[in-house]
Amino acid sequence: MKFQKNLLAGLVGVTPIAAIAAETTSQAQQSARFGVSGLWVLANISYAGMRAQNNPSAGWRILAFISGFPGTLISFLVVPEGGERAYGIEIPRKR
Repeated sequence: MKFQKNLLAGLVGVTPIAAIAAETTSQAQQSARFGVSGLWVLANISYAGMRAQNNPSAGWRILAFISGFPGTLISFLVVPEGGERAYGIEIPRKR
């Protein structure tokens, strides 16, 4: 009987620590997801801009395409090569 009381007391004592650890882990995961989604959005914008301006840099284009996939696939289908417009926004011309 004494063992069960000690076990119960130990579990109740550890519960707040476990809850705090779970909350901290959850916040860290949310921050990481925000960073990854930010990278995804920037890759999509970069790829659409490079496609609209007919940028010759194949390496950066491939990197942006892979980082922003599957959104960049939509940009590939929708944004015309060298069209100077991406998603209805006029891209400044290269000089």
